[in-house]
Amino acid sequence: MSTLPPGPARLGLIDTLRSAIGSAAPVLRRLAAQHGDPFRVGSFNGPMILTGNPEAIRAVYTADPETFEPFAVDISEPIFGRTSVVVTSGARHRRDRKLLAPPFAPAAARSYAAVVAEVSREAASQWRSGKEFSMLETAQSIALDVVVRVVFGVEGEARVRAVRAAVLGLIESLSPMILIMPALRRSFGGFGPWARMRRASAALDALMTAEIRARRASGEERSDVLGLMLKARYEGGEELSEREILDQLRALLFAGHETTAVTLVWAFYWLHREPETLSRLLAEIDALGGDPAPEKLLGLPYLEAVCQETLRIAPPVVSVGRVPKKPFTLLGYTIPAGEPIIPSPLLLHGRADLYPEPERFRPSRFLERDFSPFEYIPFGGGSRRCLGATLAMVEIKIALGVLLREHRLRLASKTPVAHVQRGITMGPSGDVPMILEGRRVPSRSSAPPSEMKMDLERQSDVNGRGR
Repeated sequence: MSTLPPGPARLGLIDTLRSAIGSAAPVLRRLAAQHGDPFRVGSFNGPMILTGNPEAIRAVYTADPETFEPFAVDISEPIFGRTSVVVTSGARHRRDRKLLAPPFAPAAARSYAAVVAEVSREAASQWRSGKEFSMLETAQSIALDVVVRVVFGVEGEARVRAVRAAVLGLIESLSPMILIMPALRRSFGGFGPWARMRRASAALDALMTAEIRARRASGEERSDVLGLMLKARYEGGEELSEREILDQLRALLFAGHETTAVTLVWAFYWLHREPETLSRLLAEIDALGGDPAPEKLLGLPYLEAVCQETLRIAPPVVSVGRVPKKPFTLLGYTIPAGEPIIPSPLLLHGRADLYPEPERFRPSRFLERDFSPFEYIPFGGGSRRCLGATLAMVEIKIALGVLLREHRLRLASKTPVAHVQRGITMGPSGDVPMILEGRRVPSRSSAPPSEMKMDLERQSDVNGRGR
């Protein structure tokens, strides 16, 4: 009897193309139905184990971190470098994660709320009443400016413009072919995708190195993420090197820019396809009263549930795995050393036993019960859970709350938008065009947020019983 999970030796060409260009979800769900969960499948990079089974995910996330190496480090080097916390392991990973935790603690993340609100309003100022605009471009602009101002901490209009242009240059230079085919990582006389990416990377590094040196020379202490990195010290008193800081900043850029942007787009899309859900959220936001401080949005339970449901139904990162250093027991199977194990949110978040009607956008499910860290994994889990998860949620909630409170929008098309592969992340299949119908005047409610929440939950219970 085999000790390996069952599954196909390799994917067929059609399934491979569907997974690479569209979404792997239908393929993975069919394989799980045919072979069970977990299952083993061959790929271009060798066999791997995929699972959406909460008990299998528990086994992986609660194992001794020394059991595993991160997955696909060589493939992701152009994105995350060699010293960022995303790709390090062992004692180095634990040390760096501990050092970098303070800038992403809840109190620190909440302190960025006002900047996120300002950035969101600046992006929306480009909208024109009655005119169509790309929600994807808006969300990418917001996410990029948050990186430049909150993470990199760049100030001054000219300086912000220069760093923004350099960041965009690096993002646009990254070709998926570099990730898929490491053989292309050659300069070819200064031509080709690798040379282009190296030039863009060097340009951003030069700007940020100048920023780091200027800050260190001035002795100025700042509360942005870069400022907190410069202040941080290891237990022996040593500081992060310039190269380490640059790698961490690059990791935060790639891990937090596109992922946050596409999640924000999906939230607008689903809310404007589900008018009852939008009305309920607007009632909760309006109950805060006139011109609330941005951080007050962070305490709204239904807004939180909307963001959670958005990440459940359309997770942006779906292939974060672990590579066992030695044979690893997983639900009775023995996984060989070096064979990646991928906890899949596409499988897990689509389980009808956990999420009834999983294809339906229903945020109230997150108010009706709590999901364990092995049942809901938009930010991964265990010792390698995304360090910037709290900051990402702050950004999404503030941008969504501010823009919905102040603007009336509608989708420009009723055509459904698919959840598809977009480079290293998944996102909407198009730009998600929307139309600004005008400024919104928030309705006034005398009910405080807590009473509004209880009333909305009672209404949800009644509606639920009537289905």
